[in-house]
Amino acid sequence: MKKDNLTYLQENLRYLGFGETLPFNDELEQEVGKGQKEFHLSTEAHFDEWSKLEATLYFRKGGQQEMYFLTKYTAALLYLENPDLNKIQTFYIFKGAGVTLKEAFNLLQGRAVNKDLTDSDGEKYNAWIQLDFTAKTTIGNYKTRQFRLQYGYDLEKILNNYPIRELQVEELKANLLRSLRKGNIHPVTFAMTNKIEKKYIEACPQFKTIAIYSESVRAIQKLVLYKEAKGKEDVRHLTPELEHPPGNIDEDGDLEKDEERELPAEESVQADGPPVKKRNRRTA
Repeated sequence: MKKDNLTYLQENLRYLGFGETLPFNDELEQEVGKGQKEFHLSTEAHFDEWSKLEATLYFRKGGQQEMYFLTKYTAALLYLENPDLNKIQTFYIFKGAGVTLKEAFNLLQGRAVNKDLTDSDGEKYNAWIQLDFTAKTTIGNYKTRQFRLQYGYDLEKILNNYPIRELQVEELKANLLRSLRKGNIHPVTFAMTNKIEKKYIEACPQFKTIAIYSESVRAIQKLVLYKEAKGKEDVRHLTPELEHPPGNIDEDGDLEKDEERELPAEESVQADGPPVKKRNRRTA
């Protein structure tokens, strides 16, 4: 049974983006073998040159078979030379589903992520989620804004308004949509009448649009981010060709597994549509 439980946890952690080769695999096996009621493990990841994402994962025994489950993890985005930029958020896991580690990074950078959610009554729905850095919940998390179907944000329809070459190839189009829905900034090719240009785009559901960055803006913005991370003075913020610039740039695509899993609705500020119900959570 312990072996089956360990395999289940390893598969769950890989799905959530903690690596095909788990950095704490031996520790995980040891903790499962101890049989204690709960335990936690820590790891870290680097998605850019200036910050690191530290994660503490909380496991607890539950169910009739007394198996261990990952119940939540706390993600801390840290800028060692400029702690004023640091942010931390706890993400809850429900039936093995939740925000992946890379999606947590994107959310803490201020970008929006598209997820399949489940409310307290078990009803499923899809929404874009985005952290509100101006308000916190009673447990110290940033409040989460949700932009549901009723809000009227159709990413694919908006992309079709632009001469994006990748939209002409089904596989590239699927990869682009998946990447943007995970909160990434994704490189694309604009095929205009007289020239071909490489640009970078991100989804902006709040404004029902996308943000577009030219290569030159991206290069200068990376310099700005470097200065911010190092705590330099006289840092200016650049605006993309459309509204709402993001906090950082990532271009790896983060193309994880195609399947999407459901995660529970978190305490949120509802942008539109019927109120979102809240669920009670156990804490590890």
